[in-house]
Amino acid sequence: MDYAKIESAVDNAANDNGAFLVELELKPNNIIVAYVDSDKGLSIDQIKMINRQIESDLDRDVEDFNLTVSSPDLNRPLKIWRQYKKNIGRDLKVKFKDRQEEGMLEKVETDYLVLSIPNKKKSAPNVELEIQFADIAEAKVAIRFKKKF
Repeated sequence: MDYAKIESAVDNAANDNGAFLVELELKPNNIIVAYVDSDKGLSIDQIKMINRQIESDLDRDVEDFNLTVSSPDLNRPLKIWRQYKKNIGRDLKVKFKDRQEEGMLEKVETDYLVLSIPNKKKSAPNVELEIQFADIAEAKVAIRFKKKF
């Protein structure tokens, strides 16, 4: 299967339905997995519409395929700038080659982001850490479960 043609079909379908392509995987046996997202979250109806549009743009008569369209789950790392922008105000776990930092995502610019990290001294203000995207090995939204009593 032609990766560029598939990527174009997925990108167009996502854009037409208020979303954007995050990641595209082509697996053996013509299995296509497309991860799409939007700035405000995706509905099941949006995912269905994206799936249908991709199906109509790719010709099964020429080459059969299995298509899965999904939004990235919380365990998947952030891949593109727009995902970072969407998650401002949330806690992130950012891994580097030699360490890890966790804090609230305060700001996203073209080349870097700013994390607000709790100060070890409880009474002191948080530390703002500027991180270049090029230095990030992996970043994920930190999942928090609140206890209710």
